[in-house]
Amino acid sequence: MDNQEVKKQNRINRRPITSLLIGLGFLSIIFLTMMLSSPRTAVQERKARGNASGEKEQEKLTLGDCDGEILAVITGIDTANREITLLNTGTGESIVLAYSGGSDITDKYEQIVTAGQIPIGTMVDAGYRKDTLKLVRMQVSKRAWEYIDVSNLGIDREAKRMKVGANKYKYTDDIIILDGEKFITAEDLREQDLLTLRGVDEVIWSVTVNKGHGTVKLIDTEGFLGGHVTVGYEAMQEIAENMEITVREGNYNLTVENGKYSATKNINITRNEETVVSLEGLGQMPEKTSQITFDISPFGADLFIDDALTSYANPVEMTYGEHTIAVSLGGYTTYRGKLTVKEADQTVKIALPEASSKKDAEVAVTEKETSPEETRREDERKRRDRTPNGNDSYSIDEDHFIYVQNPLNASVYLNGEYMGTSPVGFEKIIGSHVITFIKDGYEVQSYTIEVEDDGMDTFLSMPDLEPFGIK
Repeated sequence: MDNQEVKKQNRINRRPITSLLIGLGFLSIIFLTMMLSSPRTAVQERKARGNASGEKEQEKLTLGDCDGEILAVITGIDTANREITLLNTGTGESIVLAYSGGSDITDKYEQIVTAGQIPIGTMVDAGYRKDTLKLVRMQVSKRAWEYIDVSNLGIDREAKRMKVGANKYKYTDDIIILDGEKFITAEDLREQDLLTLRGVDEVIWSVTVNKGHGTVKLIDTEGFLGGHVTVGYEAMQEIAENMEITVREGNYNLTVENGKYSATKNINITRNEETVVSLEGLGQMPEKTSQITFDISPFGADLFIDDALTSYANPVEMTYGEHTIAVSLGGYTTYRGKLTVKEADQTVKIALPEASSKKDAEVAVTEKETSPEETRREDERKRRDRTPNGNDSYSIDEDHFIYVQNPLNASVYLNGEYMGTSPVGFEKIIGSHVITFIKDGYEVQSYTIEVEDDGMDTFLSMPDLEPFGIK
C-alpha cells in the first residue's frame, strides 16, 4: 500500500470520531443552558404564585375591612362620578359613598350587579370605610320586605300610619317617596296611586309611585247638574259646578248621566296634571226647572200658566224663563202678568181684590229662604246617607275584615265609600250596608248585605258583572 492510500484511509477513519465529538459538544451546550435557566424560571414561577396569593389575600382583607355598617335606603346614584347616596335608617342622616370596581355589590340572592341596576328607594345593607367614605360592600337587604303595585293605600297622616289591606304600618318624617324623578311627601299621595312599598318589620321606609294621579275638571255642566259622573273605575259622583275628580293616570271612559240622557267620552289622564272636560254637546240637554210655590187668595181661584189650568196645591215645577200667569175667580178682579223663573225656588203671592173695589191684584214674588232648622235637618239627612246604619254609633270589628273576592277587577263601594279594586279587604263594619261594583264597560250592580257580629272575617263573592247591552 503506498503512502497516498494510507493517508486516504486515515481520513476516512477520523470522520466518525469528529462527528461524534461535535455532537457531544452540542449536547453539552444545551445541558449547560438548561441548568443555568431552570433555577431562574422556578424562582419566577414561585414569585408569580406568591404575588397571586398575596393579591387574593389583599382582596379578602379589603372586603372584610369595614368599620361602618348600616341598613339604608338608596336615595341617589351618580354613575358618572361613581357615588351613591344612602339614607341611614338608624340615624336618619344621609351619607355619600364612593364605589369602584372593587366594591362588592350584590342583589338579595348574592348575585353580582352594578350600582346602576339597583333602583332608587331600594333598602340595602352597606359596609364602608369611615375614614375614606369608600363603599366596600352593598347588598339588597334580606331583612327588608317589598310590596309591588299596591293600590288603595290608606294613610293617616296625623298619626303617620299607612294601611295595606289588613296590615298596618308606621312611617317617619324620613320616609323616601319617589314620584318619577322627584321626591314628594306623604301629603302628595292619593288612594288612586299605584305604589311599591319597602320597609323593615312594621316601618315603611320608601315608597315609589308606579302610577300616579291627575285630576279631571268638569266644565259646561249646566245640562247635567244633579246627575252623576264616573271615570273608569272611580266612584259614581254627583255632578256639581266646576267639580274636580282625582283619577289614576291612564286612559278611561268618562260617563255622565242626568236621569234622562247619558253620554260617554274617552279621556287621557296625565300624572300630576289637570284634564279639563267640557260636557257641552254631550247628549241632549234637558230644560232646567225650579219649584214655584203659589200662595193665592181667595182660596178656590183658578191658576193658568201659559194658558193651561194648573193645580197649585203643591209646588209647581216650572222651566227657566218667562211664563204668562193668569188667576181668576167670579166676583174678583182677574190678574194677568208675567213670571220669570230663576234658578232659586220662588214663592208667588197673588191676592185678588173684589171686582167692585176697582183695585189691581197684589202680587209679590220672593225667593225661598232656608231656615237654620231646615239647613240643620238637611245636613243631618246627608250625614245619615253617608253613614252606615244611618248613625254614628255603628260597630267596627277591628280584629276582622270584609274580603270581597268577586267580581274581579271592579271598584268596590260600601255605602258610597270607595274601598278599593277587587279582590280587596277592608275593616269589618257590623250591620246592613249597600255594596256597589263599578267596572268600565259593565253595568253597575249594587247589593244589600248584612254583616254579622260573629267574631270572624266576612267573605263576599258576588256574580260577575254584565257587559253593557247584555240583558
